[in-house]
Amino acid sequence: MEFLTASNKKGLGDKVELFDKGILNAEGKDIVVIGGGDTAMDCVRTSVRQKAKSVKCLYRRDKENMPGSAREVANAEEEGVEFVWLSSPKKFKGTNKVENLIVDQIQLGEPDDSGRRRPQIKQGSEFEIKADMVIKALGFDPEDLPYLFDAKELQVTKWGTVKTDFDTMETNLKGVFAAGDIVRGASLVVWAIKDGRDAAVAMKTYLENIKLKKSKVA
Repeated sequence: MEFLTASNKKGLGDKVELFDKGILNAEGKDIVVIGGGDTAMDCVRTSVRQKAKSVKCLYRRDKENMPGSAREVANAEEEGVEFVWLSSPKKFKGTNKVENLIVDQIQLGEPDDSGRRRPQIKQGSEFEIKADMVIKALGFDPEDLPYLFDAKELQVTKWGTVKTDFDTMETNLKGVFAAGDIVRGASLVVWAIKDGRDAAVAMKTYLENIKLKKSKVA
């Protein structure tokens, strides 16, 4: 996200120190992007537009099992992005900065709970890729939210996301609301924006009801 945000800000004419110093700038570099979703596709194509020397995308499954848009993948290939299918990063190498990436080859095993074949490392199959910058565009799982928020009574789903009332977006903690990926799981920004607006309306209603109750008591 830092890479894409820096690129967007620079495109709008903002001063971006890390971009200007070359840290978040792909120009003239061998770029490796880890991941297979739409964010990874944004990263590889942005790197091409920044005039990277080379751009590789590492994904642990094959092309048929890639979660990103097929059109995005095809467009990236047309622009010169090299996809290294069935590969998984093992170790970063370099002095003071990344210079090479050690990669394991992957084979697909039995299907997991989602129905996709489970990636398994081929023993002794590692190889090396030159890299001046490695961008991690990976999915994520929620942290232990009750522990993180010091609220052991907070209810979460079996996936670790926060349980909320479907209509009000309020959690089981009175006056505490949740919205976006922390409720849905990994999803799109547009859904997070919608959820945020709906939650704001629900919070406004909640506060107005408290104020109304107080005025009636008075």
